[in-house]
Amino acid sequence: MKVFEKNKLGHMELSNRIGVPAMCTYMVKTKDGVGNLHHVAHYDTLAKGRPAFIVQEATAVNAHGYINDECLGIFTPRQRQILKDIVDCVHAYGVNIGIQLNHAGMKNTFGNQKYGPMEQGDVISLDEDGINELIVNFEFASRWARELGYDFVEVHAAHGYLINQFLSPLTNQRSDAYGQDRTLLLRRIVEGCRDNFEGDIVVRISAEEYEAGGLHPEDMKSTVQVIEEAGAAAISVSSGGLNTGAVHAYPLYQIPYAETIRTMTTLPVMGVGCITKESEISQILQEERCDYVLLGRKLLRDPFFLLKWQDELGLLREEEIGQCLYRGIHMK
Repeated sequence: MKVFEKNKLGHMELSNRIGVPAMCTYMVKTKDGVGNLHHVAHYDTLAKGRPAFIVQEATAVNAHGYINDECLGIFTPRQRQILKDIVDCVHAYGVNIGIQLNHAGMKNTFGNQKYGPMEQGDVISLDEDGINELIVNFEFASRWARELGYDFVEVHAAHGYLINQFLSPLTNQRSDAYGQDRTLLLRRIVEGCRDNFEGDIVVRISAEEYEAGGLHPEDMKSTVQVIEEAGAAAISVSSGGLNTGAVHAYPLYQIPYAETIRTMTTLPVMGVGCITKESEISQILQEERCDYVLLGRKLLRDPFFLLKWQDELGLLREEEIGQCLYRGIHMK
C-alpha cells in the first residue's frame, strides 16, 4: 500500500507518506518563547503514533516575530534548551522532525512592534535595513536548527504571516524591488535558510487567498519557480490567512490546490485539509494528487490512527513499536 511504502524526501529516509503539519499549541505560559514539558509531551505523543515526519509549530525568529505571547521562539539560548529535548524525544521513535520558522509580521499580537510590507495603522513598513536584518534572523535560526538536530526547516510563507504579506497583492504594493518582485523576500529567505541549515528546506504556501484581489492557484507559478530555484526540497500547500471572510472547510477542500501546484513543479508536494479517512488518504496518493498527506486535527484526536490502520492491514510489528504499545493497539 502506497501510504506505508518507505520513500526518500530530500536527504530523509521516510517510513510512510504521512506527516503532521505545524499546529500552534499556544502553551508558552512564561511569555518569553521558552517551551515547557507540555511541548515535549505533545510531540512525544505525536511521534509515538509513527508518522513519517512532524513539523514543529510556528517558531519565531526574533522578538517581534511571534503570533502571540504563547508561541515558541528559537533566538535565545533558553528557548533552544527545550527545543533540543523535543528533537531528541521525536527521534527516539525513529520519526523525522522539522521546525517551522516564522515571522508573524502585521499579525503579531504579542504587544510589541508590528512590521509588514506597508505602513498600515500601527504596522511599520520594513525598510531595506529591516529586511536585511530579518533575513539574517532566519539564517541564524536555520543554523541553530541544524545544531539542535532538526531534520529539515520549513519556511512559513503561508497563512497571512510576514512572507505571505510580501507575496500577496492584498498587502504589498511597494514601489521598490520587493514590490516589483513580490517573491524576492521569499527567495532570499529560502536561500539563506538553505545555506545555513545545510539540509532540506520545505516551504509552506497559501495557494488560495479567498479574496478577489488576492492570490489564487493559477497565480502561483512564479512563486513555485522561485521555491525550486532557491533549492527547496518540497512544497507544503495550504490556503488562507489574509481573507476577511470565513472559509468553508469540508473534507479534502485544500487538496485541489495541492494538485494544481503539483502540475507546476517537479518537487514533492504536501497536501492537507480535513482529511480523516483511510479511503481518502489512499485515494489521494493513488491518484497522485499530492505526494504526502498531512494529518493535523485527525492526529490530535487520534494520535495512534496510523498504528491502528497498520494493524488492520497486518503490517504492525511489535519489534518496531515496543511491547507495551503493541499490546494496546493489536486487537487480535
